[in-house]
Amino acid sequence: MKRVLLILQLLWLCGCGAVGGVDVTVTNPSSYARTHESVEIAWTELEERGITAEQVIVEDEQHNQIPSQVIFDKEGVAQKLLFQASVEASAKSHYKIKRGVADNYESKVYGRYVPERLDDYAWENNLTAYRIYGPRLNDPKTQGVDVWVKNTERLIINEWFARNDYHHNYGEGMDCYKVGNTLGGGALAVVQDSQLLLSGNYLSQECVANGPLRTEAEFVYAPVKVGNHNVEIKRRIWLDANSRFSFQEYELNGFDGDIEVAAGMVMHDVRDITQNENWIALTEPASDSRNAERDGDILLGVILQRGEKQSRFQTLTSPNQQVQHALILRKAKAGEKILMLNGSAWSHAGVEGGAEWAEEVKKAADRLNNPFRVEVK
Repeated sequence: MKRVLLILQLLWLCGCGAVGGVDVTVTNPSSYARTHESVEIAWTELEERGITAEQVIVEDEQHNQIPSQVIFDKEGVAQKLLFQASVEASAKSHYKIKRGVADNYESKVYGRYVPERLDDYAWENNLTAYRIYGPRLNDPKTQGVDVWVKNTERLIINEWFARNDYHHNYGEGMDCYKVGNTLGGGALAVVQDSQLLLSGNYLSQECVANGPLRTEAEFVYAPVKVGNHNVEIKRRIWLDANSRFSFQEYELNGFDGDIEVAAGMVMHDVRDITQNENWIALTEPASDSRNAERDGDILLGVILQRGEKQSRFQTLTSPNQQVQHALILRKAKAGEKILMLNGSAWSHAGVEGGAEWAEEVKKAADRLNNPFRVEVK
């Protein structure tokens, strides 16, 4: 018996076989509680302890299994483990990762290529939904994001596309946002001489993760001409469960030195706007609504990591029409990962108005700049 106990103790000390599991402490550096926020653990931290992608679970402090997701690269190699933590203000929460058979978690995210609708790519979670446009669509030609509002936690993309009447509200939401040849509800573009250089619709797409906690896809765009350079654009988008904010990561190549970029949104009939440091929050009526009381307001937000200054540009969208964008600008280098977030809400789905929404965007910016501190033992 003593020999067995000694072997178990040695296995625990060396980390082999993950005896007892791996303890994770998540610390919230913020002065407010943060709930259902994604935590990523590098797979190397788990692999060396004998945990496999086929048998891994996460437990909270009450020893209840909580949803998790292994994120793989394109070759199918595990890269990280994702789960969501809830931590009180300036406090810590504890989790355990160990071997086990994962429950059949209900997915709260979904995304897919939509060839039946002219190459759209759409993605959603339990709170919101978005889409961008593909090569077969003649107009608009933009990397701008379309916003779908919903007041249900169900995943609705497939149902709404199949119905092919998503501009009408059947009780769970609708597409009531106009993108046009703009940045729509939040995207990034190269800037030259105070003009946004839209790269057009994506050329190719690839879904690389699809639930239960994160949906993720990668896109390639046609180069844009900036001076003597053809600037190449790659874009990665991911959305996690329980968040109103999509991450967008851009990589630009094909130029020397610095280039100016802007993240922002088009301004329609804006009711309220707050611009502060590296984030913008605005409120406007449903942009193609004929019944404002029935359809309510759309609330939109953009956050740019390491944003340097705020601005507003007039952009020519057709020979006789100009629109204004609210923007955050910064410089970027070739090959640099440029990270921004776009978010949305609906006045008929839990966010009352501009002041409440501005606070949500402010906290999302704070979370980006002050992530959870994660310690793996």
